[in-house]
Amino acid sequence: MRDVRKALGDPERAAFAEGLEISKSTIAFYERGERTPDANVLRLYRDRHGVDMNWLISGEGEMFMPGSATDHAQYLANNDLNRPDFVRLPIYNEIQASAGPGATVPATEQADGVVAFARPFLRDLGATPDRCSIIWARGDSMQPTIPDGSILVVDCSQTDVVNGCIYVLNVDDDLLVKRVRRRLDATIEIVSDNSMYPPESLRAEQLRHLRVVGRVVYFCRTP
Repeated sequence: MRDVRKALGDPERAAFAEGLEISKSTIAFYERGERTPDANVLRLYRDRHGVDMNWLISGEGEMFMPGSATDHAQYLANNDLNRPDFVRLPIYNEIQASAGPGATVPATEQADGVVAFARPFLRDLGATPDRCSIIWARGDSMQPTIPDGSILVVDCSQTDVVNGCIYVLNVDDDLLVKRVRRRLDATIEIVSDNSMYPPESLRAEQLRHLRVVGRVVYFCRTP
């Protein structure tokens, strides 16, 4: 169940629980394996996020059912497109967050166009739609979670670090997409999902070099 939330872009547990109409503490119990969800909870995962129940119970097959609303394109196909409930997200083709050692931030931040996203889809991911924008991921350090060449929907309103979520970070003018962990000694760990890349740590006195651009709420591989 933790893998499902991770696959949905790691929304905060409270927002994810609210979308399922389940308490945050109950979701935490399920994700830690301290309680076993009943059939009604499994159906919520299926109906709200398109999770395949066979996969959820046995681990066999694919996590999401074919044509599930987890994919934004399929979400649009399954919903009434005549409703004016879309937000036009700016897309920055020249801004690439490195899933590797680091990409230099370009001098210009002029949007190259816009992409329409359904507001309810973004809200379901725990995002603030009007504060989101789209950039690109380059490199393999976040694989298998985020493949090279993926687009990233970044919520720039979420700059407070929530343990274990994925963020776009500006570190000394290098733009990174990484998972972030906060330790009790105030150290920030910048973690790659690819185990070939060791985590990096920033001590409290080094945090002036770090700026959280926003949380990655959605990503998808491009053709």
